[in-house]
Amino acid sequence: MSFSKKFLSTSLLSVIDQGMLSALNLLVGALLIRMVDKSDYGLYSMLYAVGLLAGLVIDSWIAGPLATVANVVHENASRILLRRYWYRQIFCTLWMGGVCFLAAEFSPLFSSDVSSVNGLMGLIFALYVIGNGFREYGRTVGFIQSDLHTVFRQDIVYVLAVVAGLALSILYQHVEVIYVFAVLAGSSFLSALFGRERLRDRTATTSSEIDKEDMELIAQHQTTITGHGRWAVVGVIVGWLTNYSYLYLAKLWMNSEAVADLNASRLLLMPIPLIVAAWSRVARPEAGRLIAAQQWARLKKFTFLSIVGIEVIVVGYVGLLLLTFPFTEVHWIGSQTKYHGLEPLMMMWGVYFAVNAVRWIGTTWLMSGGAFRSMFFLGTVTLILVLGITTFAIPYWGTVGAIFALIFVEVFETIVVWKFIFPRLQKPLESVSANVS
Repeated sequence: MSFSKKFLSTSLLSVIDQGMLSALNLLVGALLIRMVDKSDYGLYSMLYAVGLLAGLVIDSWIAGPLATVANVVHENASRILLRRYWYRQIFCTLWMGGVCFLAAEFSPLFSSDVSSVNGLMGLIFALYVIGNGFREYGRTVGFIQSDLHTVFRQDIVYVLAVVAGLALSILYQHVEVIYVFAVLAGSSFLSALFGRERLRDRTATTSSEIDKEDMELIAQHQTTITGHGRWAVVGVIVGWLTNYSYLYLAKLWMNSEAVADLNASRLLLMPIPLIVAAWSRVARPEAGRLIAAQQWARLKKFTFLSIVGIEVIVVGYVGLLLLTFPFTEVHWIGSQTKYHGLEPLMMMWGVYFAVNAVRWIGTTWLMSGGAFRSMFFLGTVTLILVLGITTFAIPYWGTVGAIFALIFVEVFETIVVWKFIFPRLQKPLESVSANVS
């Protein structure tokens, strides 16, 4: 199968899979928006963002650098690496679960809203983080080995379990934030258990297959993974603070209701970043191969088509959402006053995601090229900018000011990625190619 046909087929399956997860995320958010108080939905938004950070840290420490290396070694060495890092993923996930328990248990940002069930909330939230970490490693191995059918089947189990749990909560009129996290946690564990045997098969090796060359390759690439992982972890922490600090600043400067408005308007556009994430999962290894092969013309064409395709989706989706929002208020949210006036916020989020998509494509190429250190330094600068602008803008402009700060920083980061960092990544590779020839 040609590169274009293979990439198209895997991209299509990945988009379907990510679209299914996007629809599930929208369903959970819509249920909470409709059924719980705005302050409770604001609490869910902040906890969900912390869970996302935990997942990003685990992914960047294990899966991201592993994906960079596993695609350039022979199959047996790749299997050994994937099996060893499965065990490390388990340890890292348990550790992050403990950290998240302490955050939910003792942070005033959370405990002030759920004082009556705080201990139980911390435990359930920790289980949610752990279950999600176990489930994600199976998905990571599937993407690395281009086994998207296994990923799809595992995600179907997860989605069906969540839908069943939410249906029971509606049936018994027991829709609460803590119950939703319990459903998500249980569904993640079930999905991970369903994919366990397939994961063992995909990473299985025998002792007779592990020769001296394999061990040397593994030792060499484990050092590479560790080096990439350190920069990747601090990079995603900085990136998360850049993208989600507005929630906590809004809580400090305003209240949980303001957080609910910000997240509700963003949730309506959530299919956009999830589609971009689906594209990124498939594009990252393909871009890595094009970069390693010095095929800059094909990479440029690939980049152009990716940007055009994603921007068409952004513009079309935002336009459709604005046209149908009055219907959404009545038939989805169930109230024309609870979240009234979200249209300006939705338009600003549309601008943000349009710029973010272009920046994210560049960031994906940098990850494929292993430029984690440059990404960390850029992230540090943008974090300082977003904290400064948000702190100034929220007291004067409220929720609009929070999104404006994010848009400004995305524009800055997009320019730096495409104008300065990516050309610097090309030059050393081109020099090596010239010396070899």
